[in-house]
Amino acid sequence: MANMIRSTQSYGSLRLFSARIVFHRKAYSTSNDSNPSQLSQKELREKAVADALAREEEAASKAKALRELKVRVNESITTLNKIPSTLLASRLQKLQSDLDQIPGDKVKQLDEELEDFMFQQMKLPAQEVINRPWAISSSASKRGNADDVDESSLKLSSTASMSYMNQYPNLKPTLDYKPYSEQELYLRQLAHSRNSGSLGSKLTNIYRPREEVRNPQDIQKTTISTLLAAGCHLGHSKTMWRPSTQPYIYGEYDGIHLIDLNETISALKRACKVIKGVSKKGGIILYVGTTKNWEQQRALEEAANRSKAYYVSRRWIPGMITNFVEVTKQIKQNCKVELDMSNKPTNREIRDDEDGLIKPDLVVILNPVENRNCINECIKLRIPTIGLCDTDMEPTLLTYPVPCNDDSTRASSLMVGILSKSAEEGLEERISTVNTYKANNRSVLSSKVNPQQLSTATA
Repeated sequence: MANMIRSTQSYGSLRLFSARIVFHRKAYSTSNDSNPSQLSQKELREKAVADALAREEEAASKAKALRELKVRVNESITTLNKIPSTLLASRLQKLQSDLDQIPGDKVKQLDEELEDFMFQQMKLPAQEVINRPWAISSSASKRGNADDVDESSLKLSSTASMSYMNQYPNLKPTLDYKPYSEQELYLRQLAHSRNSGSLGSKLTNIYRPREEVRNPQDIQKTTISTLLAAGCHLGHSKTMWRPSTQPYIYGEYDGIHLIDLNETISALKRACKVIKGVSKKGGIILYVGTTKNWEQQRALEEAANRSKAYYVSRRWIPGMITNFVEVTKQIKQNCKVELDMSNKPTNREIRDDEDGLIKPDLVVILNPVENRNCINECIKLRIPTIGLCDTDMEPTLLTYPVPCNDDSTRASSLMVGILSKSAEEGLEERISTVNTYKANNRSVLSSKVNPQQLSTATA
């Protein structure tokens, strides 16, 4: 019974390692015992284990050699790609001269082994292998002259894909180690704009300072957030504080007073109503802003042109209003032009005995602290004033004070733009009213001189 069990186990072991034992039958056979089936089970097991270990070591050594070869090949390819294209011809010619000394069969075998290694082991695409500098045609390699290689003869597959080649048959692709052509750059730009051109962030509600000068917003669209973004809430330090501006102060931060923008927007609406009414009645509006900042001077000029008004942007001459008789005498007589209510010249000659003096009906001051002379002259002649009142300004000197930061160019440009927009609305209403009045008067006059009515009246 024990012999039967032993023979069964031996039969099972022989079934498991039959292929391996048969493969190495000659290696383990001896002169005395040529049949491996007659060996004991222990010997068979030891031989099978030794065979498996030998194969594992051989596979590990092959994998290690392959990894090292891959690293060396990658380094060689990287070094080759860094070589200038002008030196490649001489390198290839020298390599060809070395290859000519080797027999043809050896060169052919070497090419086959290299190609098999590149395509099977490295797994490189065919287009990448062809576009390398060392991949030249067989005819050129036989001649040994790399300069005679025609790039069009090579089957190139450059960065331009086959879809582009089919769509653009006249496209001439270039080698990968050469710069892109203009056609390829254009196609790459198209692909970039199609794939990732819409990526990125989109900026909205961007602040553009020129818009506040060229196209200011209306008072109805002005909010507290608009004034806050323009910096209208920033006042002066506590040491320069005027106690009379207490109703306009919201609080303080880091030693600086903050202006209450609720008071600012209410005062701004009141001032816009006043300037709109003066412009609608045909009054003369004067903008005063004497600063050295050219941006504020330009904003002042644009506001005056928008509302058909006057402006002083350089320097306020003392006596410009109180001594206007002497100031207007310096103006030449031919420079004075008489306008009607629609701001059109009347073409009437102004006589010397007529009073052609100019006096503003409303003065808008952007920096009242620097223009105390202007404020005093307006007070003496009872001319209403609209001014930006900062925390260091006395608000009782102005007729319509608007609590706001008068040192910021953006804040002053925003304020003068809103005021000029209201004045422009009043000007448009006045012109439309004058045109309607003229049209009604023409119809009345034409009805009075109707010839049929004259004939009936005489009969």
